Amino acid sequence: MASPENVQLAANFGLFMLAAGGIGLLLGATLGRAGIIRRADSPGPFYTTCCCHLAIGAFCFFGQFFVRTV
Repeated sequence: MASPENVQLAANFGLFMLAAGGIGLLLGATLGRAGIIRRADSPGPFYTTCCCHLAIGAFCFFGQFFVRTV
């Protein structure tokens, strides 16, 4: 069982990770396509990092709906 404070902390962390992954994908795709920033020679690791941020964020955020609190 988790305390409500820890559940809220994990949910806030999840929101942060979702925002970081989303902003990374958005800015990396749009600014790179527009030529404002230089695209990496192999963008695969960048997109993998952004998708991992989204996955961890979703896990942490949506976990608050399934956990039992004390």
